Amino acid sequence: MRQAERSSTSRRAPARLRQAGCLAALLALLVAGGCWDSKDVDNRFLVGAMGLDLKSPNSLDVWFRIPVTSSSDGNHKNSFFSVSQQGSTVMDAVNKVQYKLPKAVDVSSTRAMFLDEQSARAGLLPYLEFAVRERSVPLDAVIAIVQGDMKSIFESPNPAGELPGIYTKIYFEPYAGGIPRKNKTMLWEVYAKLHDPMHANLIPVLRQEKKDFIQVGNAFFHGEKMGGRLTMDESLLYEMIAKRLSDSEIVLMSRSDLNIVHNRTRIRSRLDSEKPRIDVEISLSVTLLDKSHFKHRSEERIKEELVLLLEGLARSLMEKTQQAGADIFGFGNRFRDRVRPEDWPELYRQADIRCTFHIVLRNTGLEFLRT
Repeated sequence: MRQAERSSTSRRAPARLRQAGCLAALLALLVAGGCWDSKDVDNRFLVGAMGLDLKSPNSLDVWFRIPVTSSSDGNHKNSFFSVSQQGSTVMDAVNKVQYKLPKAVDVSSTRAMFLDEQSARAGLLPYLEFAVRERSVPLDAVIAIVQGDMKSIFESPNPAGELPGIYTKIYFEPYAGGIPRKNKTMLWEVYAKLHDPMHANLIPVLRQEKKDFIQVGNAFFHGEKMGGRLTMDESLLYEMIAKRLSDSEIVLMSRSDLNIVHNRTRIRSRLDSEKPRIDVEISLSVTLLDKSHFKHRSEERIKEELVLLLEGLARSLMEKTQQAGADIFGFGNRFRDRVRPEDWPELYRQADIRCTFHIVLRNTGLEFLRT
């Protein structure tokens, strides 16, 4: 009798397991909503670049540059199209532009963001905060300021075409057209420094010229407002001090051309009678590319000329940033345990900053060989 009960129970066990498995599968189907609200990639416009052009304190024009993947010729004007929309906020313009287009606008593929100089001087935070709150624009998108008309930047075809890559992105990327002076700056970096009084922003400035754009400098900020601009040569010195000079860079002088192949920077800081004292020691290894054939220059004379050039750039760089209270180097983070963050911009204005340079000229070949 007991054996019969055991065999009956063993036969019912697999049946119960199958019923439980079917019930679990049905529950999983109910929980999984599926992708019924998704849009196929063919029904979306993937935005490559966005531009924010301030028109008044209460409205702005948002530009969208969208690659057209059906074009077979990357240099053809039809490899992209541009559209603009006015709105009270960025997201308001993004929503309104949908009324103009037959497909959904997808800003999650944005690789570059442009801001006009007016919005940079008025303050960055109201125009960039949407990207962090909405998380629709990638935080690794490069950011730049446009000098002049935003329309020309967005409507002019790129020299290398649109399809080989997002032109503005690879313009700054070190693996492509990026060089230290260009100062690649990403959206997340800008937003982080907006909330850090001890580290100011430095953002590239572009200008449209004929069929392409060029970089004319880098804008530095005091808080969220633009305080001034560095030249491209001053930007090179910033890269040295900030320890961002990871690639070689050419320096043109009056009678010789040099290539910087290695940079080592040491920074010492202290408070001297409540006044910041910062000593920057920069060691450079350079190679000789070319020199004037009309007047002989010794190795020591070439190094002296380079030191004089760098010292002049250091003076102008520090004067500009200290006058604006814009610590683009992040020196303030070295004093974070001794001063209040909100006091640092004023302390940076009073700081005693000294730069010294040590030059090693190598790989000169037979140029300075004496018999």
